[in-house]
Amino acid sequence: MLKPLTVLLAALAAGAVAAEPLEDALRSLEAGRHGQAVQMLLPLANGGNALAQYRLGNLYFHGQGVPEDEKMAVFWWKKAAAQGSSEAMFQIASAFLFGIQAAKSVTDPDREAATWYFQAASAGHSEAQYHLGLLFLAGKGVLESRPEAARWFRKASDQGHLEARRALAGLEKNPR
Repeated sequence: MLKPLTVLLAALAAGAVAAEPLEDALRSLEAGRHGQAVQMLLPLANGGNALAQYRLGNLYFHGQGVPEDEKMAVFWWKKAAAQGSSEAMFQIASAFLFGIQAAKSVTDPDREAATWYFQAASAGHSEAQYHLGLLFLAGKGVLESRPEAARWFRKASDQGHLEARRALAGLEKNPR
């Protein structure tokens, strides 16, 4: 009986130790020590830590601690998105819609953005739901559809997204 308890305690202690490098990296980020944070996040990201991958993508996108590089940002965000990070999915979509390098890397950046917004929106990301509603309203990357726009605005609005609430009210006031 004592041996399983010892194994459990050792596993818990190992988990606590594994969390420390990530916490240290996040503290470096908060303190504005971006170069140091990159050095700490890189092995974690390479080891499969989704939060480290997401944060590393942000650093590449903004050129903090590393040269600005949208392609590297998208590379790291895709790794985090593959693990279910809806925030990474949202950032990828935004890079395709508003970025330069990412947009040039695909034949239809609007459609690529819509695909990623849809994934993030389907995972419950309210900002992605709002942006997807805007895409449906404009027919950008998707077929124009006011009912679909309203559906996604409603989902975001139900989560307290104020712009989505306003957009939904505007659609309901002027259904066309």
